[in-house]
Amino acid sequence: MLPLISLALIIQKKTQEVAEQRKVIDQEAKAIIEARQVRDDYSQRLKAVEEFLVGSNGSPEDLATMKENDPIGYAVKVAEMTEKKDQLQQVQAEQQRIAQEQNSDREAQMQQYVAGEAQKLTQSLPEFSDKTKGEKIRNEIRNYGKKVGFTDEELSQVYDSRHVLVLHKAAQYDKLMAGKAGVKKKVANAPKMIKGGAKVKQNVTDKTKKQMRKLQQTGSARDAAAIFENFM
Repeated sequence: MLPLISLALIIQKKTQEVAEQRKVIDQEAKAIIEARQVRDDYSQRLKAVEEFLVGSNGSPEDLATMKENDPIGYAVKVAEMTEKKDQLQQVQAEQQRIAQEQNSDREAQMQQYVAGEAQKLTQSLPEFSDKTKGEKIRNEIRNYGKKVGFTDEELSQVYDSRHVLVLHKAAQYDKLMAGKAGVKKKVANAPKMIKGGAKVKQNVTDKTKKQMRKLQQTGSARDAAAIFENFM
């Protein structure tokens, strides 16, 4: 068994390691956020450049007039337009690359979010992670959601674990209420008990006493069978 001082030192060391790891993770997360901000700013600037290049070529009528009256100026303008066209293609290609990065980033964030919510859900509802029980729960939630008016598309976009739990509890409550309604219906449809049961029982007892007295007098097997039939 380790001395208390050694154990305390080990715990302190582990705590420091965890704190350092957390610090590194926080720094990396901050760097990712800053990189995303830079990229988004860059995307906005590319959009502004694209708008400038598209709008600075002049109208076809102006070019036709310049071609007639100023051939040199027309040649210079055409060269500028060709250069701007190449620049515009480069800008649009860069915009496409940035858009793909942003889409991939959003998909990765969504996957991370869904995984985190799934973990929360399994903590609150352990059966959800079971292959058989989980599928049953998902079907119950899906059927209840459609019953109250959700579409398949809306249900497929329910990622928040809290929303799933609310739907699950509502489905369970709905099933419980339906079960109670069924029991009440069975009770309502059950045959009525005969009132005055004590009187009926008394009549049977009196009849049996008479049959017993008769059996004592006759000793007949037929009279004994008649008494036995009262207990059938």
